[in-house]
Amino acid sequence: MNDPTVASDSVSVLIVDDEQGLTDLYSLYLEDGYDTRTAYDGETALDVMDDTVDVVLLDRRMPELSGDEVLTELRDRGFDQPVGMLTAVDPGDDILKMDVDDYFVKPIEEDELRAAVDTLAKRAQYDTEFREYFALVSKKAAMEANLSEQDLAESEAYQHLEQEVQAAKVDADTAFEALPEEDPTAGVRDL
Repeated sequence: MNDPTVASDSVSVLIVDDEQGLTDLYSLYLEDGYDTRTAYDGETALDVMDDTVDVVLLDRRMPELSGDEVLTELRDRGFDQPVGMLTAVDPGDDILKMDVDDYFVKPIEEDELRAAVDTLAKRAQYDTEFREYFALVSKKAAMEANLSEQDLAESEAYQHLEQEVQAAKVDADTAFEALPEEDPTAGVRDL
């Protein structure tokens, strides 16, 4: 895994979107400071994915293999790199079942994209407890940003998510307390 103090140019990002122009734009946004790869469909993404990729940005709606299917296949193949779902689809209750580390609704500006990649790359450094907690918090934030208060109040999935966030926080706090001060992952204390 990468050291969180390493410059961003060592971060390899796989950008997967069936809109070639958008994929190329995202690659252009990241070309200064990141090693980028692009794939314009799910099959190509699976073909070019390997252990040297640090972060995956994945469109959710693609023909043939959807982003959800690509994500499932990546996880089935043992790839645990942070995945940011980057899509025009507002999150719904189904976001709870997705093994993603973050969820971004398009359009996304260059500075937002760079910050997202930096955050996802840093998350790769954390233990499972921290990654799970951050993933749940990100899903909760995505739902809150895209659903009305009334929809949130009526959503059983959202209520369940709030409970999962609290349980994951307890696990993360316990793991956090166990980190020795000199441990490189202790940088999470600054977050």
